[in-house]
Amino acid sequence: MALSHPSGPRTITRFQVGLGSDWKRGGCAAIIAFEVIGSELKLTVLHGLLSGPKRFNELRVATGMCQSSLAKTLKELEDSGIAERKVHLDRPVAVEYRLSPMGQGLFEMIRDLERWAARWVMEGRTREVTQ
Repeated sequence: MALSHPSGPRTITRFQVGLGSDWKRGGCAAIIAFEVIGSELKLTVLHGLLSGPKRFNELRVATGMCQSSLAKTLKELEDSGIAERKVHLDRPVAVEYRLSPMGQGLFEMIRDLERWAARWVMEGRTREVTQ
């Protein structure tokens, strides 16, 4: 967004406006990435698509999400370029969802997050329960 400035217009990101800490004002790439994919529903759908293309009902069953939440989440992932929607005109007509090349780039990051959680989060929860 361009703002009027005495030395002329300048471009700033929304992360540079009104936030107190320097790392947020700098537009930290991790914060920006989590804004795009960081909701529980988006990560659930991404996890469902990691194994390959799925039809809407396959995703609904795999994720346990209701139809409206799944449809909204898929639309958000499409709009951000992470998922692609393909309509098959066979009888009956079917809609299939898959990760775009951009979405496929998330594969290793999601696997790394799973490994991190297994080591640092889930392991700690297991210890707390068994003690």
